Amino acid sequence: MLFNILKHYLRGVSRRKLFSFINITGLGFALAFLILIGQFIYHEFNCNRDLKNVDNIYRIVDAKKKNYNIDYRMKDQILARVPGIKNICMVLHGSMDANIGNNFFSIKNAVQADSGFFDFFNLSFLSGDPRQALTSPDYVVLTETTAMKIFGSIDAVGKSLRLDHRNDMIVSGVVRDLPENTGLDADLFIKSASSDNPKFSCRMELFTTDGIHITKSKIFYSYFIEVGKNADIPSIERQISALHKIDDFLYPEQVILTPLVSNYFNTEFKDKDLKHGNADLIKLLVVIGAIILLLAVINFVNLTTAGYTYRMTEIGVKKCLGADRRVLMKQLLSESLFTCAISSFLGIFSAWLLLPYFNRFVNKPMTMQLFTDFNFLLIFVLFVVILGIVIGIFPSLFLSRISPLQLFRFTPNMKTSGKGLRNILTMLQFSVTIIMIFGLIVISNQIDYVKHKDLGFSTDKLAYLKIPYTMDDRIDVIYNKLKDYHGIKSITKTNGIPGAMNMLVGWKSPNFDRCTLMIIDSATLKTFGFRIVEGENMPPAPPKPPKGEEVGLLWGHKSGWCLVNETALRELGGGDFNKYTVDGSKIAGVVSDFTFDSFINRMGPLIMEYNNGLTPNDITLRINGPTRDAVEYIHKIWKEVFPDYPEELNYYDESFASMYKKEEDLAVLVNIFSILAVVISCMGIFGLSVYQSEQKIKEIGVRKVLGASVSEIVLLLTGSFSKWVLFANIIAWPVSYYLMHRWLQDFAYRIEITWWIFFLSGSIALLIALFTIIFQAIKAATANLTESLRYE
Repeated sequence: MLFNILKHYLRGVSRRKLFSFINITGLGFALAFLILIGQFIYHEFNCNRDLKNVDNIYRIVDAKKKNYNIDYRMKDQILARVPGIKNICMVLHGSMDANIGNNFFSIKNAVQADSGFFDFFNLSFLSGDPRQALTSPDYVVLTETTAMKIFGSIDAVGKSLRLDHRNDMIVSGVVRDLPENTGLDADLFIKSASSDNPKFSCRMELFTTDGIHITKSKIFYSYFIEVGKNADIPSIERQISALHKIDDFLYPEQVILTPLVSNYFNTEFKDKDLKHGNADLIKLLVVIGAIILLLAVINFVNLTTAGYTYRMTEIGVKKCLGADRRVLMKQLLSESLFTCAISSFLGIFSAWLLLPYFNRFVNKPMTMQLFTDFNFLLIFVLFVVILGIVIGIFPSLFLSRISPLQLFRFTPNMKTSGKGLRNILTMLQFSVTIIMIFGLIVISNQIDYVKHKDLGFSTDKLAYLKIPYTMDDRIDVIYNKLKDYHGIKSITKTNGIPGAMNMLVGWKSPNFDRCTLMIIDSATLKTFGFRIVEGENMPPAPPKPPKGEEVGLLWGHKSGWCLVNETALRELGGGDFNKYTVDGSKIAGVVSDFTFDSFINRMGPLIMEYNNGLTPNDITLRINGPTRDAVEYIHKIWKEVFPDYPEELNYYDESFASMYKKEEDLAVLVNIFSILAVVISCMGIFGLSVYQSEQKIKEIGVRKVLGASVSEIVLLLTGSFSKWVLFANIIAWPVSYYLMHRWLQDFAYRIEITWWIFFLSGSIALLIALFTIIFQAIKAATANLTESLRYE
């Protein structure tokens, strides 16, 4: 039975090559992209799920500050005062430099952790003792990849290296690389902070409160706790929150526990230690995948129902010979499944070819999970079977109900049977195409807009150097050498640069609770080209702060003078800037608003404080004359001053352009999938145009005998498709506007969706449709008249 169905199916494919090609390739391409999208989603939703006891692991969140930053001293208090905690681990993620002799290595993912870390994250040791690996602040544990990169072998235990150019360490262990589906990136591990380990303290905050000038430092870590299966989470949260009474400087007033199993997609809290997934990207990929699959299914249903006339004889004869409707439905559904099976093989091959490019876009080193993960393979097979049944059920119901008498009473009404459904599906297909084109136009124009919007200062030949924090004592040396070079027009030392400044949240000011701070010097405005709109630049000799006011609220210093931007002045109350002070500093002038953050965020208040003792870590310079000569000189001076450090010379125009990589990737994604959607639509439209011209061969012949011109015949064949494109705009335009309007809300500065975008998207769709069918229309209009009249 199955063999006979397969034989008839292959015979039908050979007879209707064009329709079969469109159905198989359309579904094949759709399945290829569904495989890629499905792999990505499957990978993302399995992040952290392979960890031991992951359902019982939680992270501690500072509910008031909405982040995971908890002081390291809290661990001992939790263990001593909170029952029900089975295990606890601290983690701090950052970057470090590693040196062996004159060889330098940049470690992007360095982790400070305690000994419980390796048990929490299921890391297996290739060499070394897990119980002793992080017992000393002088020990370091490497992953196998890092060990190979630094030592050329995983046999590294007992060897020494220097971290951050000043700390000599001994390798105490080598572990396997962390699995890709783990939320933590790690190349190197060192002991977390404790009272006897000030070696790698970082993330420090200096502040005072209530006018009492007491400086304390917090060393922030992420906390992971493991609880029992039936633990009372609210009770544990209350007990940890109660620790605030011990020392309200160090411990948060209120904490909540968030499960690690759902942490990957939880972006509610600011997090610097674990990776997080892009839920918006997943939603977008799901929508795009559904659209492409929908277009392929529409093609299949359209062409299958349109081509039923070619199977009238076969179905009629089978019914005359006693075949009932159930047998015919089984045959037609089997043929649909065969089409899906062949398409799935094409899709798998196409996905395998496209996987490296897709990985580059989503930044994931995925492999073909169909070949390595049985669960994913099973899901895909079930999906293909269900898809085959779904897309075959309507054509099989439609074709199996044909009566044998209809074979001998073939009327014009039968020719148009199913035409209404095809018209609706065709209009839906055009609507989807218009929506994709509309989105592509809006996204491309918005990204172009933010990339070329006036920043408020010129980035022409403007560059900056990041100075290593361990080389504070040599910053003035490189600054003075660069300052005297004729190829550098102007140079300034700052803490914070446009695009990477310090956002101060919860600032205790009567006028605004958050602002951005930039520590500058007297040459900053000249170097950047910032414009003073009121007042003047910083006085060269700032006034001495009153006695007892030497320590600033935020940074442990006061200059006595500052500048504010126009937005800050408005939020202070406007009017004369001389009547305001900021953190005890007098305002010397007002700077015109300039972009110091992404255009996704609206302009906020900016405080530019004159540096009075804080060591800067950014040098900005404007090149004068040939860039190449200046860059070579900078290279030379850097090697003289910082021979053991890699140079970090960057350009502001490139830095601001990189801010919109996510949006540019989105544009590329929409572009690729829009082209694919258009191609699939065109294949279906072309198939329908072939069918339509075949059905009208005799009509075309009669019209030509009666004097119709080629242009009139072409207009006859293209008119019906053009009509459905115009109707499709009625559906597509409001949907497109709604979707793009919502997307644009993420940008503080955005384009307007104007009439020409609607017109252009509809026109492009119409031109695509006409271009697709015009060749077939001309071919039918210029066909031999005798052949047309002898048809049938």
